[in-house]
Amino acid sequence: MRAKAVLVARVNDSEAGFPTVGVEIKRNAIVFPVVRKDKKTKAVKQFTESQIIGFYARYPENGKRIVKALGQDAEAAYIRFQQIDQDFERVRVGLLPINVQQEGAKTGSETHNVVACAREFKGRIISQGLKPRSIETYNTSLDNFVASCKKLTLDEVTEDDMLDFIDWMRKNLPKRKFGQPTNTYRNRLKDMNVFFNHYGLKMPLAKKKWPKSTKKNPDKYSMDTVNAMLKVADTDEADLISFFLYTGFRDEEAAYAKYSDINFQNGSINVHDKPEYNWTVKDHEQRPQDIVLPDKFVKRMKARKDRYQSKSSDLIFTNSAGKPNQHLIRITQQVGERAGIEERVTLHKFRRTFGTIVAKQFGIEQARQWLGHSDIATTQRYMAADEMTTDQSRQAVNKMYGATGD
Repeated sequence: MRAKAVLVARVNDSEAGFPTVGVEIKRNAIVFPVVRKDKKTKAVKQFTESQIIGFYARYPENGKRIVKALGQDAEAAYIRFQQIDQDFERVRVGLLPINVQQEGAKTGSETHNVVACAREFKGRIISQGLKPRSIETYNTSLDNFVASCKKLTLDEVTEDDMLDFIDWMRKNLPKRKFGQPTNTYRNRLKDMNVFFNHYGLKMPLAKKKWPKSTKKNPDKYSMDTVNAMLKVADTDEADLISFFLYTGFRDEEAAYAKYSDINFQNGSINVHDKPEYNWTVKDHEQRPQDIVLPDKFVKRMKARKDRYQSKSSDLIFTNSAGKPNQHLIRITQQVGERAGIEERVTLHKFRRTFGTIVAKQFGIEQARQWLGHSDIATTQRYMAADEMTTDQSRQAVNKMYGATGD
């Protein structure tokens, strides 16, 4: 068998002596839970991300087995492993490595200058083929960090510097009407964690010291809210709201959707790559099964196509320049404002509404397939409890305790 680099995880299982377990990689990510099967008892144990002590890359080098620590963060560990694996294959065929720093190479201010590293990292994530939204997010995080950092090199950055970065964000980032600011701070810190790991450095601020956010239960739109938006929406806006509600598409999937993605005869839709726009489906996988559409929505899409005299190859939703509209959610938010909707209008809430309705009717596995999730756990996080009005809740509680005395 040809030698290769292997990704493993040390799991928090004290009974087994904190063993290392082979990690499964699927769709460009580490698969959770990590599974360990005891060779003697054949018992199977599963470990979530919080139960991972650390990730490691193992590979042979000059007759020795090398083990390199990759940290505890799954995303950063996977990116670092990709680099190690790439270099391992290059060395195996007689080429020089391009990612791993060699012994004797320059360090400190010559290789880890903050501004230079940020610039280089921006170029690398573009060459890696990340989605435009991901690139934009990383770039914003890097720009924020560079603006706040008073140190010349990454090697000099300390925990206090990262705490100063958080204070800088609190003072300088725009205040949002909805959502928790701490979620934004944590997302920026996650990006910086990947950034530091890329240069072989440990993130100076431990996760336990990151700003804490309150975990919210997943919510969805009530039909009253959807109908209130549709009531004030014009025809084009109603097309868009209906599209989000009946397809469960992600924002980019909707922006790059064409009429040809809809099977008007069968009344279904799926997601397909759009090479002419250099756009690919997330994880390069379309839905495993076409999404079945209600007849009234198919009729609405036919009417829209006829209204604009569109061809099957045309985009459904375009901006004024005829290109993919990257601000579709803003259109629905404007409708929500006109309808007097006080809750925040988000695309994820449309997806949760879609997923909850599908799961209730056809089961969670069907919802998983139509939402385009790789595992049930992700779909479960999307599920929202069915809403009961205050009167309905009171009636249910009175009935529940009806047998007790006053």
